[in-house]
Amino acid sequence: METVTQILESRLENIDFAEDMVIQAARRRGFTEGSVARIGLAVREIFANAVIHGNRYDLTKSVSLEMRGTVQKLEIAISDQGRGFDPNLLPDPTDSDSLLRPSGRGLFLARMFMDEFHILRGRVCGVKITMVKYLRRI
Repeated sequence: METVTQILESRLENIDFAEDMVIQAARRRGFTEGSVARIGLAVREIFANAVIHGNRYDLTKSVSLEMRGTVQKLEIAISDQGRGFDPNLLPDPTDSDSLLRPSGRGLFLARMFMDEFHILRGRVCGVKITMVKYLRRI
């Protein structure tokens, strides 16, 4: 099992770095290009949420990116140091009132693109989102 952990500053520029890191790991595992693109977009959305909504661009806070890979799956965990949130209080991005909003679909997309999606709110602060994509061999 390969495990990689990166602690990154709460900067928008690090979204590309995180996405590239995960895309490379997914390709090494043999995911199709379609799956690689979906995994990359899920990471991009969740990492952006960690910087923007979780840490609120606070450069004294960081975002943790953890990847664990086996021959069967790629597991990605992204953690911030923000106040946390209740996912049940977020507006439904498929609701007609939300469709024209410029944001608010990141969690929804990540859930749709990954096989598993878990939100864990920290005891003191922060949120950890864990996503898993399984490799389906033919």
